[in-house]
Amino acid sequence: MQDYQPLFAKLRARSDQVARSTARERTDKIGRLYQAVYDLRGEIGRAGDEELGMDGRLALLPLKAEALHASERLAGWMTRTEVEQVPSLLGRRAYVHYEPKGVVLHLATWNSPVLISLSPVISMIAAGNAVVLKPSEVAPQSAELVRQVIAKAGLSEEIEVITGGPEVAESLLKLPFDHICYVGNNRIGRLIMEAAAKNFAGVTLEMGGKNPAIVDASADVEDAAAKLAFARHIICGQVCLSPDYILVHDSVKDRFLTALKEKIRAFYDPNGAGFASSPDLARIVNERHVRRIKALIDDAVAKGATILMGGEAEPAKRYVAPTILLGVTPQMAIYDEEVFGPVLFVAPFSSREQAVAEIAKRPKPLAIYVFTQERDSADWWLDYTRAGTSAINCAVVQANIQSLPFGGANHSGIGRLGGQAGFIEFSNARAVVEDALDPKSGAAMMYPPFPKEALAYVDHMLAPQGEPSG
Repeated sequence: MQDYQPLFAKLRARSDQVARSTARERTDKIGRLYQAVYDLRGEIGRAGDEELGMDGRLALLPLKAEALHASERLAGWMTRTEVEQVPSLLGRRAYVHYEPKGVVLHLATWNSPVLISLSPVISMIAAGNAVVLKPSEVAPQSAELVRQVIAKAGLSEEIEVITGGPEVAESLLKLPFDHICYVGNNRIGRLIMEAAAKNFAGVTLEMGGKNPAIVDASADVEDAAAKLAFARHIICGQVCLSPDYILVHDSVKDRFLTALKEKIRAFYDPNGAGFASSPDLARIVNERHVRRIKALIDDAVAKGATILMGGEAEPAKRYVAPTILLGVTPQMAIYDEEVFGPVLFVAPFSSREQAVAEIAKRPKPLAIYVFTQERDSADWWLDYTRAGTSAINCAVVQANIQSLPFGGANHSGIGRLGGQAGFIEFSNARAVVEDALDPKSGAAMMYPPFPKEALAYVDHMLAPQGEPSG
């Protein structure tokens, strides 16, 4: 097992200088990083096509937006934030001073390998940190391109890219990082937290979950079907925000199922040549994951579920057909397990309370999607469910809105990424109180020995607001 201690020591020594960098210097780094991405966009596109069956350039648009958003606002984010004057300040000045965490480890996943590797790094740079970045070995071409981006941007002295498999991550997690960011599944997330606890490191975990969609009686069925069909099949369902199951009101269930099948066919088999020939349906990342997804389908069918559409898989071609299951029960593995593939199950509900109870049987998801045409209904669903993110009458759009904090809740994630939320996530919010530089004009202090009247004054101050004391 390789020893990364010398590398870590180099970054630790460098981190103080990085921490003192100005907003202009940090925005220059972000600009150089994105320029390097742009210069390598052709190679990134081809790598994405080979690894996931989707041109890798498509995932660069959110990266550009993140880079621009941070660069344009970073000076303001770094400004000390004055806090409200409260009686206990006694007129002193108080503010929040954002300082870097120090040396941050970022373990990225493979489903949008360049975007997920570099988007959090923009926030880490903005906050003034040194970084160790390990892209996923599951997408090796993209991992190598991420290394080239950092080198081409001239950032290798403060951002180390280390490629390799789980043994590399295991070695890195033994080092005393100040903060660890991980994007992936919650099985590995638990291991990250255990490792972080040994050094009291902060953690940012984005881990997905079993995301539900709700189609209530008032929903526009055609619109809901189109948006959910599209959301489920982005990167062939290999997206942490993808809907995994759909709860549909009894009164619109049949119409919705018909519409859902029609939309999936219209998007991915418009000429009737078969889903396998669609240029717009990405591929599963490797054969192992194809077999895993197929096993979930087969297990459900063996235990009584029915296939409304699809169900086919070809591991050698990394292909899984768009699949709709009915009759899924808690005895089936797919009931709880995040699929990360183009498979949905649909279940009816007769009351809102029944649907909420069904969602509550699982840990809090990363996302809940609600389709309704009634304002009161939209608000009710938000009030009675819990999730990291939500969307009303849309799906899988909330991750790349730089003005929104992005993250999960408990099992689906800890912490927030993107925009100012990402800057804050990778910063220490240091609380500072200042008295006057000249003590003569500062706040009055009371020193011992205390007069007897002091206790009476304390008792007076303890009285509930609006109530007489004594």
